[in-house]
Amino acid sequence: MKLYRKPMLGLCLASLVAATACADGDDAGARDIAVLPDCGALDYDGTHADCRLAFEDDRQMVFDFTADAASDEWGERIESVDITLAGAEGQVLQTFADTAGRSFVYPSLADVDGDGDVDLLVPQETGNVNTTSHVWLQDGAQFIAAGSINGVGIDPVGGGLMAVHARSSAAEWETTYYIARDNRLIGLFSVSTDFSDDSCAVNDWDGGLAEAGMTLDDATARFCDAD
Repeated sequence: MKLYRKPMLGLCLASLVAATACADGDDAGARDIAVLPDCGALDYDGTHADCRLAFEDDRQMVFDFTADAASDEWGERIESVDITLAGAEGQVLQTFADTAGRSFVYPSLADVDGDGDVDLLVPQETGNVNTTSHVWLQDGAQFIAAGSINGVGIDPVGGGLMAVHARSSAAEWETTYYIARDNRLIGLFSVSTDFSDDSCAVNDWDGGLAEAGMTLDDATARFCDAD
């Protein structure tokens, strides 16, 4: 496994070449990622700036954005991002790539499936309220592309379920419930809520409620009738 030397201020990743050279004799052109800003502290100004996210166990995830490097489904140019996961001692654990779309939101880490390990959300497009994001689930030491979601966020709600809340109008919300099966997001059912008339309905998707261990009455009582 390739090991990147770790100077006093942080890790050096030679793949990030357009940057400050590392100190103490490290390879010329390599970048000390400690000088990169935290992704969560940045404001979008038309393109994404390179940034990093830190884990509680001292791993680091580095995002190297390139403008107009990919194409969307309509052939329009969008940003791409090369992602490097590095260990606490500077070793490269994984490299992978994604697109960054047109969202002004930066990537973030969150435990979306409730297994105790943080996962990665890479935003693609943001509308008036909802954001479409690619989800990368952490499985051991690797991140695996699990699918995409559209909403204002994704949260574990117990029993292996994940809830994605999306606003469809000023008063209407659609919450879709997923499970992770073989590191893929599988939609099981949704709950439609209209606060203008206090209506609520559970929508079963091809037997998804049964897979979640609920009947329609169970789900209605839990998600519609609860105070």
